[in-house]
Amino acid sequence: MKEKKTFEHVVTFLILLISAVINAQFYNKDYVGKIYVKQDSEFFTFTATAENLTPVDVNLKYDFIIYKVDTAKNTSKNNQENLFFLKGNDKVALASTTISYNEQGKITLVLIIYDNDGKPVGQDRIELNSDGNNQSVPRDNQVEAENSDQALPQDGIILDGLVLEKTITKAGRDFYKYFYAEYYNRQIRTKKNIFIEEVPGRFRNTRISVSIDGQLLWQFFSQPNKSFLQSMATTALDKCILYLQQLQQQKTNSITHY
Repeated sequence: MKEKKTFEHVVTFLILLISAVINAQFYNKDYVGKIYVKQDSEFFTFTATAENLTPVDVNLKYDFIIYKVDTAKNTSKNNQENLFFLKGNDKVALASTTISYNEQGKITLVLIIYDNDGKPVGQDRIELNSDGNNQSVPRDNQVEAENSDQALPQDGIILDGLVLEKTITKAGRDFYKYFYAEYYNRQIRTKKNIFIEEVPGRFRNTRISVSIDGQLLWQFFSQPNKSFLQSMATTALDKCILYLQQLQQQKTNSITHY
């Protein structure tokens, strides 16, 4: 009975992977599924995310699956799945899982995003490599070059962009705190620096602006109200995500035309 259950797991896994290969060209066009990896001293943390490249709000479903094959060739499958709402040009974290470096066997993580009709529209996959007694993430999943012509440094590390701030009041510092919390929670990954600046404005108010590469994306006159600053932080990050998506689309189009 155990062998039959293991065989069923293997067959399901192979069908899923074959289907992913055949339909890969249809994935991640409008809705991008991406698994991000964070490493600490003992664990990998994998976070599944979804990004909407269209301006239209949409209801979707995700399935975040972890396949394990232990040293005795026993196969197991665990998954997190749920419906979710994704605003236009937005990005959200869906689910996360932690895996110890010392866990034995072969581990594969798969994220699939489905539309309302049950059709897969976004996907990502990471296969951990067992290196002696430790698991390791493939080099391609650890770093992502800014463009296809950019060579990786010898140490394999490319730094992500930073959220920089130059504020002068408590309201400005609070806005930065709320903005960065949203930035972190939505798992934004970009090589671009985001700059938050606060300058004296009208009367006793200050003006807070958010820009990328000198491109102003959002600005407003500050208020000490917490809900107002949180709303401005969300709006500003939405503007940043849209701008970064447009940059990526321009880069993709220029490569295609070339």
